[in-house]
Amino acid sequence: MDKVARPSVVTIMRSPLFAVVVFIATVVQVCSDPVLAVTSGAGEWAHSLSPQVVITLVALICLAQAVCVSALAPRPVFAMLGALGCYLAVAVVLGVPTWATPMQLVVAIAMFAVGSAHTIPVAATWAAVGVGAGWASLGAWAAGLGVPPGAIIGFLLTEGVSLASLSFAGVALGLLWAALERRTERARQHALDLQAQQAEAIEASRTAERGRIAQELHDVAGQHLAGLVSLCDASADLAPAHPQQALHLIDEVRAEGRYAAASLYGALGDLRAVEATAHAPTPDLRNLDELLSFWRERGMDVVATTEGDAELPPAVVSTTAYRAIQEALSNAAKHAPGAPVRVHLEIDPGRVHATVENGASRRARDSESGLGLGWGLDNLRQRLALVDGALHAASDDADGWRVGVDIPLPRTTEAVRD
Repeated sequence: MDKVARPSVVTIMRSPLFAVVVFIATVVQVCSDPVLAVTSGAGEWAHSLSPQVVITLVALICLAQAVCVSALAPRPVFAMLGALGCYLAVAVVLGVPTWATPMQLVVAIAMFAVGSAHTIPVAATWAAVGVGAGWASLGAWAAGLGVPPGAIIGFLLTEGVSLASLSFAGVALGLLWAALERRTERARQHALDLQAQQAEAIEASRTAERGRIAQELHDVAGQHLAGLVSLCDASADLAPAHPQQALHLIDEVRAEGRYAAASLYGALGDLRAVEATAHAPTPDLRNLDELLSFWRERGMDVVATTEGDAELPPAVVSTTAYRAIQEALSNAAKHAPGAPVRVHLEIDPGRVHATVENGASRRARDSESGLGLGWGLDNLRQRLALVDGALHAASDDADGWRVGVDIPLPRTTEAVRD
């Protein structure tokens, strides 16, 4: 998940569109009633300036207020003081406080910016300063007109309380906005941290898998190919004096080469799965049919029977059992090409048991069978030991070969099954 920059309060307020919207909304509310009154001729005009001049000045001050809030958004305290000053200019200097009432909303917007940018004590202090300055100015203006104290108090309760309520509400909403922003940012950062940890874990897993595959390739390319070279050298040495034994060795070379090719195929398939963009899952018992099809396409006469649910074993057990069958089929292809092969898989709640049997094996017939490399079963035993499994491999009475694998299932698997 990429971190996408979201617009902040400052970014929104500095937008020219924001200033235009604030100006239009304010000037319409401030000037609509006076303009209608002047055009209709209703009432008496008692101001020293003409209605056209006062309306024009009010509109210009509304524009200045909108521009002030937008331009000074990075410094919300100054934006608040500027918006308050514009409001008092209309209410006190021009002497039309009832016209200026809608301008208090712009002051509240500036207070919102103050609350979103400062701590509670700082924001509350500036709100109190602004409201106090407004009350003092309004009260002084009313007193200068010779208005009785009772009328001044009523005026302050009307205009002053409206200014105070909107100002403190703006600050409170700004503080709430800032708290939600911090919470959202923490959640976003937590998600990014989890994403990074997951990426590290995936990369570590891929590195470990590449290391395992590299070790398998080393075993095949190093040990098997070294054995092939040794068998070739031995056959070359025996050929002049013992041609029949040399032919046997050549048969061993061919069988060993077939085994090495099958091993390389499996390892390279795993490597492609690790390096591909869309990673293929590690094969397990659910992929047994694909494995059998692979060998049938290469001429093996293999028949398989399965008892139980291939979804039951845990992933590590299922994968290990699959590898065991894969290894046994590779051995059958190596030592008994053309012989029929039978695979039997039995899965119950307590264990996984697999057997691979093939017909007459050269390993049992040939006197030179001791020249085979034989690392496959050793590696298989090591894999099975990791899951407390056991391997049984021996020839049968008909000179065939049988490989049996037993892997116990964890007790948790049995409990889930029950």
